[in-house]
Amino acid sequence: MEATMSIKRWVISICILVLVGCSEQTESEGQKYGPNGTHRSIGVVAPKHYDVWVDKFFIESLSEDIEWRAPIGIVSCCWEKPFGAMADWQTMPEVFLIRWFSFAEQQSYEALIQLENPDEIGERMKEIAPFEAYGKIAERPRDVLVLGLAPGGTVVVWIMNRGENAIEVGRYQGKKSKPIESTTERLRSATTAITASFYKKTASNLKAGNPKNLQAGS
Repeated sequence: MEATMSIKRWVISICILVLVGCSEQTESEGQKYGPNGTHRSIGVVAPKHYDVWVDKFFIESLSEDIEWRAPIGIVSCCWEKPFGAMADWQTMPEVFLIRWFSFAEQQSYEALIQLENPDEIGERMKEIAPFEAYGKIAERPRDVLVLGLAPGGTVVVWIMNRGENAIEVGRYQGKKSKPIESTTERLRSATTAITASFYKKTASNLKAGNPKNLQAGS
């Protein structure tokens, strides 16, 4: 009987340890907010009257050998704000490839950006930057890395948690690129290609004297 109770106590103890370990692991893996927060994110913004469509945004960390793609889409007002289109943060990024279309300029741009001092920027993002929110002073790190897309293909990089405490950490020049093909244009191109292929096959069958094979997909 004592042996049975002893085994039960051991089993219960092991289960408790496993549960505690899992809860601690989950808590440590999750991003935290606050003065000592670990939360980080990446934002893309544009100035007033300069709406853009970002169709390509690749992020890479060379030191960690990690790369990821962020779907951004339409970005509108305003400049120097951390609340534009947001991307997940996996590790301190070092290289960005971004392509966007400016509706105001009717021009596409592409920029390949390599941060000159990513480790230093990462450390500066840990610094506390107080700001006022709802009549109270809040304390948080500058936990957002923001890429600002400007007319002429300029990209300005800031770190901030609010626009009033933004610090510029880089300025880069993109280049003009080919126009971004819209979804409608892609569908139209695909339809045209399929139709052309069908009629080419039809003409070939007629020439070969095979009228029974005049069906799409034959």
